[in-house]
Parts: sequence; C-alpha cells; structure tokens
Amino acid sequence: MNQKKYESKSVVSSYVNMKLQNPEVMIIVKYRECIVDKHVLDIGCGSGRTTAILKNLSRDYVGLDYSSEMVESCRRRFKDVHFIHGDVREMCEFKEGEFDYVMFSFNGLDSINHEGRLKGLKEIRKVLKQNGLFVFSSHNRNYRYAVSRPKIKFSMTPCKQVDEFIKYFKSSCNRLRNKGRQLFEDEYAIINDVAHNYAMLTYYIDKANQIKQLSNMGFEVIEMYDTSGDMLDKNGDDSDSAWIYYVTKKV
Repeated sequence: MNQKKYESKSVVSSYVNMKLQNPEVMIIVKYRECIVDKHVLDIGCGSGRTTAILKNLSRDYVGLDYSSEMVESCRRRFKDVHFIHGDVREMCEFKEGEFDYVMFSFNGLDSINHEGRLKGLKEIRKVLKQNGLFVFSSHNRNYRYAVSRPKIKFSMTPCKQVDEFIKYFKSSCNRLRNKGRQLFEDEYAIINDVAHNYAMLTYYIDKANQIKQLSNMGFEVIEMYDTSGDMLDKNGDDSDSAWIYYVTKKV
C-alpha cells in the first residue's frame, strides 16, 4: 500500500539512524539460541536497523526489502552482506524450510493489504523450518490514538512555528486525500494514521484477531510484548501500546 513512500530518499534517510526498540532487544536476548549460528531472514530490513545485530549472531543472514532504495542503502552500509530486493508475498528465491528464524520488524507487514498479508504469512511459513520462530510487530487496533486527525503545535520560535504550519498543511492535505480510503472490518482495519504526516494507509488488528489469523495460517503465538517491552496476555489492557510484538513458531 505504501511502497512509493518507502522508496523516497527522505524516508530512507530517516530510518538510517534508528535503533532497536525495547521489545526487540528483549526478544533477541531471550531467544538468542534460535538465532546464534542459525539461518536468519530479516524481512523489511529497511536501511539496516536490525542488520548489525542479526548478521553478527547468525551463521547466514539474508536481508529482504521491497523498497529498492532501502536495499541500496543497506548495501552501502554493510559490505559483503546478502540483501535482496524482493516481496514477502512471493519469495520464490528461497527454498522450503530454509530459515530457522524469520523477523519482520517495525510493522512492515502492516504496509500490505489484507489479501497480501495472508499471502505474506503463507510465504513466511513456507520458508521457515518446522518449529522455527517468526517474530514481527503489528499496529494495535485497540490503541487509544489509532484514529486521529492532524493537530497544529505552537512554538515560541518563529522558524519552528513556520515548520509546524507547513507540517500541519501537509498532514491536512494528506488526511483529506486518504480518509475516504480507510476500511473498518470486524477482523482488521486499514487506517490513515499519523505516520509520515498522514501520507500512508496502515493495517491495524487487535491481539485476539491476530492470534486467530496466525493460527489459521499455521503459527502458534508464544509471547506478546507492548512497545515498552512488557509482556502482554490475550485479555490484558493494551490501549497505550501503538503496536504489539508477536513471537510465534511454525506448527
């Protein structure tokens, strides 16, 4: 849904200096034995935010992204590391059961529509070994600010205030263009959220429906974490967490 945005140089550069998030650190530490000396696929590798840690731990690391600009950014930063410009919905370049650990970080799965999401999950299951781990994050439909509208911020600094007016104008135009493209179904929603000044449409799903969706696709959810790194249970309050991290295994 958002490939054009992820191809822009401004978005690519904004991802270069991003660090691992708390839940990602906790998951990598806790499931380190599933990564060390294993075959790892890093889907949505972006500008290499997760590359450094995963390539150093694993025996064989492959980074994949559907943005050619992101892939080129990775290749410039990490020499002699295998990166592929590809699509999670059709990963014919990999063998069945090739990977021990698959990661799709930073809500990358949420940039695909519902049909594409199911295709992607099917492909991930295909390339994952039996009982292999699939770790990913997804936007939380229960998040209290999932649906929002542009708001202007005020600053005492004239230059900053001009920037805020420009940002508000861009956000308002994007919101006006994308609002009618939203979709609200029982299982999931496609929401025009605040990301990149309301320029994108994003997939949102709650924990219960995500667990059900994964089960239907042949995955078992082992653990869930909120954005602070706290473990979640199925019925716990998650309204303050913009997205949720899922640790699953192929069954």
